[in-house]
Amino acid sequence: MSATPNERFSGHESFVCRYGWLPKVHRAVQSDPAIIKNEEGAMQALGIGRNMVKSLQFWAESAGVIGTNGQGGHTSGPLGSLLLACGGRDPHLESLESLWLIHWRLSTNANMAAWNLVFGEAKLIRFERTRLIAALADRGAKLARALAPSTLEQHASILINSYLPSARSGDDTSWCPLQDLGVLKASKTEDGRTVYSTDVGSQIGLTPRAFAIALVDYVASHGKGEWTVDLHSVLKGEFSPGLVFRLDEYQLREFIQACVDGVLKNALRFVDTADTQSLVLQPEELSPEYRAWAKVEAQEYV
Repeated sequence: MSATPNERFSGHESFVCRYGWLPKVHRAVQSDPAIIKNEEGAMQALGIGRNMVKSLQFWAESAGVIGTNGQGGHTSGPLGSLLLACGGRDPHLESLESLWLIHWRLSTNANMAAWNLVFGEAKLIRFERTRLIAALADRGAKLARALAPSTLEQHASILINSYLPSARSGDDTSWCPLQDLGVLKASKTEDGRTVYSTDVGSQIGLTPRAFAIALVDYVASHGKGEWTVDLHSVLKGEFSPGLVFRLDEYQLREFIQACVDGVLKNALRFVDTADTQSLVLQPEELSPEYRAWAKVEAQEYV
């Protein structure tokens, strides 16, 4: 297992993405695009410490909630525009649908080593903490600068703590909302070891609309210049909806049919013959929210 170019093992400053952070930073950036550049001002406006500001920026950029504006400041990112902007779907980030989209973005666009390994590539389905750390060490072994064991251990902890449901105190701001997705579970072996798993399961709150956004994003990124992908790639390909959302073939087909009949009607065809099973996207038929994800304006199509 080797690291992808510029793969990241740090940047989160030892903090998971906490409840309330993403809407808060999006509002702050909308009011003042340069707020994060002003460290003292950001600390005061966001009500958190210096390291937390850096962590919040890391998570907000990684999730696509904010992006750079080309002038040293920030603006609304693709998920920020879709969910949190004025008139957005979920301004307080309360729905599971929104969290699935954040999970998709972190697993496919953030280039974080642990997310690439566990969700994007599904190299580890069931693992112990030590196995995750060892796999991260293998990925980082060829980097120009050696990674400290503490960096690897911290990065593994961030992944686990981001998703593993845990007992919450009265302070909601200390937990990560991604825990509500239930994609990571822990169990004890007979000899007392803790094993984590991301097996295929019933993905509560994953809607055809969220799946459609991920599917369009995947086809646009992996269609090799075309708008067609085969079913197996969508199910088992690296950084595919099937892997990232942990879907089996039956679940995947159900979501695809829901898209064909509903949210992507006229824009998506499922070709199922004796010779091929593939998905064909007609980007010119996509509604604006999906065109933005597919980057239709930046690509040529027939």
